[in-house]
Amino acid sequence: MKRRILAALAAVALGLGFAGAGAASATAAQPPAVVKYVALGDSIAAGQGGGVPLDSCARTDGGYAAQLDDVPRINLLRNAACTGATIEDTWDQLSQVNRGTTLVTLTVGANDLGLDEVYAQCATVPDGGDLNACLAAVQAAIGGAPALVEPLAMLIGAIAQRAPNATIVVTGYPHLLEPVNLELCLEFLSIEVCQALSSLVVAVNTATDALNAAIEGAVALAAGTGANVVYADVVDAFAGHGMQLVPEAPNDPWFGTDPVNDPAGFLHPTFEGYTAYMQVILSKL
Repeated sequence: MKRRILAALAAVALGLGFAGAGAASATAAQPPAVVKYVALGDSIAAGQGGGVPLDSCARTDGGYAAQLDDVPRINLLRNAACTGATIEDTWDQLSQVNRGTTLVTLTVGANDLGLDEVYAQCATVPDGGDLNACLAAVQAAIGGAPALVEPLAMLIGAIAQRAPNATIVVTGYPHLLEPVNLELCLEFLSIEVCQALSSLVVAVNTATDALNAAIEGAVALAAGTGANVVYADVVDAFAGHGMQLVPEAPNDPWFGTDPVNDPAGFLHPTFEGYTAYMQVILSKL
């Protein structure tokens, strides 16, 4: 029922639910064409964390691609995305795209910077992990982000060549952590710990910003060569739903937070997070 309601709302957002102003115009109107959709990229594109993994690529039926498939007149032909995929790996997914494809989504780049490992390392800091090691890993990731612009732009260009009739939506990544409320934090922890947690949040989210800036730059570069591509920023859509590090702080994360009982979903968006992705993508169509 939840997915049917979301799909109905999405249909309205696409303008598929509006009736004509009069009988004559309604009769003359042509039904919108079916969107032939292919999803490419990494674990976020695969939908890891959106439900039970369906295969070795950790695809789920709750990822944004699967939710878009529930929208009337969007037909997901193939989800070629796979957990762990880098920009180079995604070239192997292009065989799933052809001239009949009219929508391609792409989420990729985090694995090129090793952000999953950075996030996992930094996640141990509140429990006694090494903050300095976390910050060093973050800085290394930030430093590597600009090098992704050109190879990602080339990948987008190749998609546009294989699917000249497609709109290509390239998504960014959300902020994993919520900003630390120092006033609330000081009710439970020392100022030194609160300052360390605040530094951790800023560092991790800055690494995400650096990756997103590289992705947006690649989209602009590819668009400048004629690709029909748009960038979809999901940071604002996830605001208020990152992981909260302060004990007793209001917490409604759209990320998996249990590495023991849900290792596949850990640090990946939940169904609700992928719904936010879906809505942002729809706003770009």
